[in-house]
Amino acid sequence: MPHNNLIPIEISQQVIMVGVKRDTPGGMASVINSYFRYIDKLQYITSWKLASMPVKVWYALSSIIQFTLSLIFNRNIKIVHIQGAANASFSRKAVFVNIARLFGKRIIMHQHACDFVEYYDNHHNKEWITRTINYCDRLIVLSQWWKEYFTSIGVAEEKIVILNNIVTPPTTPIVRTSNDKIRLLFLGEIGKRKGIYDLLQAISNERDYFAQHIELHIGGNLEEEKLQAFIRHHNLSDFVTFMGWVSGNKKTECLEWAHIYILPSYNEGLPIGILEAMSYRMPIISTPVGGIPEVVEPYQNGILVQPGNHKEISSALHYFIDNPDLISQYGEASYTKAQPYFPESVMGSLCKVYNDLLK
Repeated sequence: MPHNNLIPIEISQQVIMVGVKRDTPGGMASVINSYFRYIDKLQYITSWKLASMPVKVWYALSSIIQFTLSLIFNRNIKIVHIQGAANASFSRKAVFVNIARLFGKRIIMHQHACDFVEYYDNHHNKEWITRTINYCDRLIVLSQWWKEYFTSIGVAEEKIVILNNIVTPPTTPIVRTSNDKIRLLFLGEIGKRKGIYDLLQAISNERDYFAQHIELHIGGNLEEEKLQAFIRHHNLSDFVTFMGWVSGNKKTECLEWAHIYILPSYNEGLPIGILEAMSYRMPIISTPVGGIPEVVEPYQNGILVQPGNHKEISSALHYFIDNPDLISQYGEASYTKAQPYFPESVMGSLCKVYNDLLK
């Protein structure tokens, strides 16, 4: 199945994209890397990387200069596609919005932030946020829930486009070996927001039972030492393994190994990890936040639990332990639900956004 050049150079030469460094952990970088696979000769400017404050400042300033020079000297550029989030990311990207406006370019703001609601609610100048977004010709969001949210804060509805996050399904059939234990996978930022400590506490509450029935692999970054201390303190090391940040072939191995993907987050946009797991035919245990309920249907391809509810997490695990035959059935349903997020579908929708702005 061909994937390359789903958006041809005739269009891509008229677009410049701005976003995080491509090796940055997280969903935004994953989406951007997919774009590099499917957009012919993508023009891209790195505006941020995970580093010390001086390095971050250097990246921000140099990217603004590079961006401005590109708009001055490359007359082919008609569209500025800005990949952004909340907090400091939004403030940085507002600079690019204003520069693009000065040059009369069509502007797309592509919003990935899972915590935009909190950012907006706590900001001292909400009008500036809404005004900045409305300066753009299009606001790309990840789900219907987010479209309704941005409309509710005053973003013009006709500007908002739902564009699915993109995932590439495995190219060969997944053959998972079976044993007496159900294999669980958590991939994401290590911290309270993603619910990893809730998951571990739920397991710890019935430690002897779960030790006999599950294996959990955890991949992620940030609070590595705190996480490992939690695992040791609660005597979970026999069946819980922390692998650090995983990517590339190692990530593929994790997705092929696991039976069930679990992400009990407190807030989300629409996690790439969930979509990837669905493309690998896995049931999902997660929470009804952000766009997740649009892809995880309870007792069809997964189970939704309330954030922070240890008993519900435990019950979801018990459900699959008691009904192991449903894992494959739910996994097939996940794969079906994931298909609108595959490259041909997503790139076709993005190409339409570009073409509409180039008319």
